[in-house]
This record gives sequence, C-alpha cells and structure tokens, in this order.
Amino acid sequence: MKNIIQQISLSLLIGFLAVNSQYLSAQESEEKSASSTQESQNGGFLKLGYGYKVEINPYVDELNKFSLFVNGRYQWHGLFVEAFYGANERNEGLSIGYNFYDTENWNFDISTIKAHGEIDVDVFDTGKRLVQNFDYTEMIGLRATGSFEQATVQFMLAPYGIRSDFDDAIYASMWLGRSWQVKNWELHGSIGLEYRSQEILDHYYGISAEESTEHFAPYEADAGIDVTAQVSASYPISTNVLFETYAKYTNFSDSIEDSPVMKFAAGLDGRAKDYTEIGILVSYVF
Repeated sequence: MKNIIQQISLSLLIGFLAVNSQYLSAQESEEKSASSTQESQNGGFLKLGYGYKVEINPYVDELNKFSLFVNGRYQWHGLFVEAFYGANERNEGLSIGYNFYDTENWNFDISTIKAHGEIDVDVFDTGKRLVQNFDYTEMIGLRATGSFEQATVQFMLAPYGIRSDFDDAIYASMWLGRSWQVKNWELHGSIGLEYRSQEILDHYYGISAEESTEHFAPYEADAGIDVTAQVSASYPISTNVLFETYAKYTNFSDSIEDSPVMKFAAGLDGRAKDYTEIGILVSYVF
C-alpha cells in the first residue's frame, strides 16, 4: 500500500510537471505572465510574540510559563520557508518547500512536515527501565492550500520520511479555517484531522516483547487520527502590534490513548489524556 501511494504521488507530480512544461513552452505569453505572477509572490511576513501560556497534556505536568511565539513565511521564486511555533493550530515548527503551481484559489506545494514531535518518558517497573525517548519525525509530501474569501482549507499527503527510525510511514492531514471580523476584532476558528500510519504510532507508543515488564504488557499501536480544534481572537493595538489570545484542544487517537505508557503517564498526578493549550500574548508584525 505504501509503495502504491508513493508511486501514484510521484507519477502524478512528474506527469503534471511534464504537461505543464509543454504547455508553457507552447504559450510564450502565458509563460511571461506566470513568471510575473511568481515574482509578485516573492516576500512574506514575520510575527514575533511574547506572552503567557498554559499547557495540559499527558506527557508532563501542567506547564504555566511565559513563552516566545514565532510565526512567519518567506517565498522566493517558488522556494519558501515557514516557521510556526505557538499560537497556531498546526504548530508545525520549521518547514521548507517549493510552490510549483497556483490557480486563482489554490496553491500547490512540495513541503516538509513534522509528522510527530519528540517524546521523553521514562518508566521504571519491577527493576526494569522502559524508555520512551524518541526524536521528532520529519516527512515530505504534496500540499494543497485553498483560499476562499474568509475561509481556508488545506490538504497534505506525506509518504516519504526524511529522517526517521522506521520505514513505510504515511502522514496525511486536512485543515479547515474560517475568520470573522467583528468591529476591530478578528475572530478565527479552525479544525484539523491528522492521520498517522501504524508505523509511526507503533514506533512512539508500542511496547515490544523485549521492552515489556510485569505491569506493561506488549502493545502494538494501530494507525490513528488526531482531531484538533482552535479558536482565537486578535485586536490591533497599533499598525504593527497585535493583542492575541487563543485556546486549542487535541483529542488523540484511540491507539495513542490505549498505549500502556500513555495510560501510565495520564495517571500521574491526574494528568489529562488529551492536549489543551491556552495563551495570551502581544505580537509585532514585520
């Protein structure tokens, strides 16, 4: 299945680029127009914020701290870099890619994606140490983003791992967002679905027979879908300064919540089994 999806994705991309190349070479005027459009998209934005946030999740005790928030994007002749750290529903960290095709409402990219974040959980049981310390997983795939007045939608399929300790993984996501203007306030709501294949989730949450202990039986995690919802509001203090606040909630898939390690973590000091984040900050937009 993994190989089929990879072949289909690669074939569609190669076929599209070949057809598009032939079309542009036959239409010199449209080539100039497309080049002009691409040049007009050069540039980007950067928003730096500082504020206070609360995180409630099963990985660690409740976090209450002042934090730096970074959100930005810059594009140059199709090549782009994005950085989303906090106060953003996706919160994907650093991504790089290439915007290879645009229409009036849609942008199509090849982009990297952080398919799963780091996990650092140590469990000691009956004299045996069960270590769940894993680095993040980064993948690359095709992304389509649609903009329709105050609504946005984004789809991504990432079947290629850049740096991972496992093979044959697939990450896919779908996000839908909507903005409303109420006097000087801008309100925004979004919901997203993130699919991770069995290979990804079992790597992070599975327990092999060798790792199992008296109270932690072997466990094989299946594929699963996380659901994330966020609401936010911003108010312009001045031309470049924004007051912002947001609340985000993620419901983890059953295969994550059913992991013995996650059940153990959630049971520590009454930790939540899902993820909640609330923040308030002041941002400067460059």
